Amino acid sequence: MRDDAPDRITGSGSPGWGNAPATAAPPPWAPAQRVPAGGARGRVDALPPAYPTAPSTGAIGRPRRRPRAKPVGIPELVLITTMTHAPLVMLWSVMPTTYQFSGVVATPLVFGLGGGVLLVFAIAYGGLARRIRHSGGLYAFVTHGLGPTIGLGVAVLAVLSYSVLLGGVLVLLAGVLTSFVEGLFDVHISLQVSLVIAVAAVVGLGRLQLRTLSRVYLGLAASQAIAVLWIDFGAVTTPDQGRISYDAIDPAWLLGGSVSLALCFALTSFMGSETGATYADEVTDPQRTVPRATIVSYAVAAVVLLVSGWAISVATGPENAVSIAQGSYESQTGGNGQPLVLVVVGRLVGPEHVITVVHLFTAALVLGALGASASIHHSVARQIAGLARDGVLPASLGTRRHGGTPVRAGWLAPLIAGPLALVAVSVDNTAVALVVGVLGGLGIVAVLTLTSLAAVVYFLRGAEEDDTGFLGWEGHLVAGAFAMVVTGFVFVYALIRLPSVLADVAPAVGWLFPVSLGGAFVGGVVWALVLRTTRPEVLARVGRSEPSAPE
Repeated sequence: MRDDAPDRITGSGSPGWGNAPATAAPPPWAPAQRVPAGGARGRVDALPPAYPTAPSTGAIGRPRRRPRAKPVGIPELVLITTMTHAPLVMLWSVMPTTYQFSGVVATPLVFGLGGGVLLVFAIAYGGLARRIRHSGGLYAFVTHGLGPTIGLGVAVLAVLSYSVLLGGVLVLLAGVLTSFVEGLFDVHISLQVSLVIAVAAVVGLGRLQLRTLSRVYLGLAASQAIAVLWIDFGAVTTPDQGRISYDAIDPAWLLGGSVSLALCFALTSFMGSETGATYADEVTDPQRTVPRATIVSYAVAAVVLLVSGWAISVATGPENAVSIAQGSYESQTGGNGQPLVLVVVGRLVGPEHVITVVHLFTAALVLGALGASASIHHSVARQIAGLARDGVLPASLGTRRHGGTPVRAGWLAPLIAGPLALVAVSVDNTAVALVVGVLGGLGIVAVLTLTSLAAVVYFLRGAEEDDTGFLGWEGHLVAGAFAMVVTGFVFVYALIRLPSVLADVAPAVGWLFPVSLGGAFVGGVVWALVLRTTRPEVLARVGRSEPSAPE
């Protein structure tokens, strides 16, 4: 090592490199110092990051720095957030489950209404995202509106809810992977083995930088689009009884069944688009990119589920869809029954092509579930890194590789979701997997409710006088109030209604949902109260810390 290799900037004395005197000439290979904007004031924080004591050198003897991860734009962020609820996964799993438990013929319309509610939420969300930049996402928004104590409670609830939701998606991924391998290669692998493979794949994708991940998702999204468009076109051109029916999107059919219960399932199916704020440190112009990408993601999901759900109802007959969907969820986790989508596929192709088309659809579903799992994993990792950056968790969890993916924080979500999914696939009761998915989704709905309340308080307390008009602070305020009422109603209704709906298959739901979700939130609040006494400076940084340096 050279004796004159520069040391790290200590922040004392002149803004020269290392410990050399201010008058000493820098080494010949050292880069020119940048002068801060506004004049040479000697500000250390305006200087370029210092090189390590023993920098690596290239062929010409100059230090070679590891490049930072390139920021992504709106298209890439839309891909990442939309894949959290991959369209084919929603059509295969959530929509048939909604038919099965709610009995609403106009289920596709309910999904469209649910998407509309979340688009209104996105207006309030976007107003906060333009003013608050933090990888904690929703919990940072709540902190600015309701204070750090409630903010930390929401942080714990959000991390655990997304991790539980990841467990539910992993169960689906393990189930379809087992079916795919058995159908294509005539080799049976257990759900447990498939789950291990799924977790390993998700961890591998979790190490990718966002730009690389978005390229992978481009291929996954293409497979989803081809599958969905094919089934939409085939369903509409092969209607039941030769007549195209619009009953599935007719508001009159909302009166049959439980529309409120259907809305509960519908809202949980959109969870994921709101995670765009967790990537605020890794996108170009986050004040513009995050709000727009969130709105586009919600809109894409709503349109796809509305149109594709209607198309499927045309092929089966609107009223027949409810009866055909019975047992559809159990079929996804190794139980009896047949997925609604495969019933439609069987009606669209001849017997000689059914097996081939089913294999192709199952492969697309595997890719979609894998993409959804990886997106949730990335979001949880960034929320954990945000808590570490705030000082709530160990600082090592906040370290980012090249300023991008927090690899160490990425291990926590699989450690929570993996064992949970393993229990779900190991028990005989297939409803356990359903409970896991619904529990995670409801937890996120609760987080959205508190975020909406935080938006209302935030804009009432600190509205900018020059930010007026419908899309100014008044519009954000109204949107937040509307979203708070609707999501709050859905959350409370689900806690009251789901125990009776799932009583036969999961009798513990009556106490499991309120205890687990309430316990997570209260645990975070208690944690904040302890920090208020022992480390008040840490509590004050929750949701307000600046981005950390890359590893």
